[in-house]
Amino acid sequence: MKLKKSFFNQDPAIVAKNLLGKILVRVIDGKELRAKIVETEAYYDKNDPASRARQNGDLKDTMEMDAGTILVYGVHNSWLINFVTGKKGEAAAVLLRALEPENFNVNTKGPGLLTKALNIKKEFHKLNILDSELIWVEDSKNKFEIVESFRIGVHEDLPEKLRFYIKDCSWISKK
Repeated sequence: MKLKKSFFNQDPAIVAKNLLGKILVRVIDGKELRAKIVETEAYYDKNDPASRARQNGDLKDTMEMDAGTILVYGVHNSWLINFVTGKKGEAAAVLLRALEPENFNVNTKGPGLLTKALNIKKEFHKLNILDSELIWVEDSKNKFEIVESFRIGVHEDLPEKLRFYIKDCSWISKK
């Protein structure tokens, strides 16, 4: 079953934790590629030193859109995919950091690698995960332990741990 708006309409740290174990589905040429979400990071508004909302512009505006909006931006020649969370008008999003493929075999151990593997590009920017027929997230009943840590690759971070991943998963981007 596809996730509903109420799932994404929460604090990004809650959504980031709750996305773990869910199944990301991407349709390419009529084939469904399915992968378990195994690592995420939460980002907040302009008061978050690592957030894309710190500067005015399209990324901040997109982070303030409806929950479930897809945010895609480039870093180091790679696209990164995020889902907008929380209330409209309040910048918040969750970055997908790593996936565990279920029915395909490609390296998805990092945010740039997973978008490359699933052919996610700038065209997905501002689409909504809730009504897309090309990409969506399905619920899952997987059971596991969650590890929390500080976010990866940020120069300055908030004092709380906002990176979440499935314990002992071999598909996370970094231990």
